[in-house]
Amino acid sequence: MLIAMADSQLVNATELIRQKTIPKQLVCPCCQQPVIYKHGDRRIAHFSHKSNAVCAGFSEGESQAHLKGKLAFKQQLEKMGQAAVLEYHLPTIEQRADVLLPDQQLILEYQCSPISYNDISRRTSNYKSLGYDVLWILGDRHLNAVNRLDGIAKFARFQPRLGFFVVYYSADRQQLKLHYHIQEVAGKVVSSVQFFKSLSDLKRFMDGHETPKQPVNSFFQARQSMLNQLQRIHRSNVLQNPTYRDMVTACYEQGKLFIGCPLICHGKWGEGMPIFKRTILCWRVWVVLQLFSASSTEVSNQRLNQIFVESVQQFGQQFAQVDDYVRFFQMEFKSFIFSLRANGYLRHTISGIRIVQSPTWFESYDQKRRIMMTMRPEVC
Repeated sequence: MLIAMADSQLVNATELIRQKTIPKQLVCPCCQQPVIYKHGDRRIAHFSHKSNAVCAGFSEGESQAHLKGKLAFKQQLEKMGQAAVLEYHLPTIEQRADVLLPDQQLILEYQCSPISYNDISRRTSNYKSLGYDVLWILGDRHLNAVNRLDGIAKFARFQPRLGFFVVYYSADRQQLKLHYHIQEVAGKVVSSVQFFKSLSDLKRFMDGHETPKQPVNSFFQARQSMLNQLQRIHRSNVLQNPTYRDMVTACYEQGKLFIGCPLICHGKWGEGMPIFKRTILCWRVWVVLQLFSASSTEVSNQRLNQIFVESVQQFGQQFAQVDDYVRFFQMEFKSFIFSLRANGYLRHTISGIRIVQSPTWFESYDQKRRIMMTMRPEVC
């Protein structure tokens, strides 16, 4: 192993090579048993247990960053007066928790290596089946996860004050980073960011002792973001990129251009919750096609519910860390229906909704771009 402790301080084996004196009392940070410092011309510097007993605290292939992160969490938690147990084994689910906070029934998992959605979902469900909450903290290798909808589906949690959020820890910089108020804006994932020196600072912020900052977009920023999205779609269509192919086909079958979708499909600011496998624009366009392409002007509540269910099945993203995530799809669906009503496209009736008029589709990319450059998006 690469990490030991001397006088209650972490010691890195590779850094001892440059030192003239080696601490006499080195112990394993997990089992607290004496270890020996070893190095040579053909062997990297490392620590080895003096006794023949095998310490099961740390995996053989564990990265230095992973080990340093877990030890840092343990030390910080103990400074906060909280009990912390490293590598706590749970035999009933055959899992080993990185850090257990027994007094809070909370587990911290420090994820430095790649992990699939199925694995993280299974491990999270297993912990919760035993009554443990779990917070996944990501290492530097996952820095780009928060910029991708599939990464958010794996790691994001939700809190009413913070919205969707993801926590990072850099073992090298000894710094925590919180991405919060994660949302999609015109096909791009954006968030607010805060840095913290310790878990106590992070906890204080998350518990509500500081007012979180929310991303603020001006009308001009929002318009530019939507214009950029429009340009990306146009370029994708010209290059025959498969990203929007199915939506392009769905619109074409009804004599419409996907890139010419009504402005209301972009939303007031182009924003939405990051809950779809693809952009929220694709989802809104699909809903508009279902509502306004039928021959009847009446849409029953049963049909509305059917449209909602089908839209979630086609576009909805599951979350490994968020319970009852379907409620977010329901909120987004209700909000979009309300926007269509507020703009005069439909009216609510006792049995469902009545179509008043269809939103305007554009005939070309250039026509839509000119309109977006000279007027505000429809109020939603």
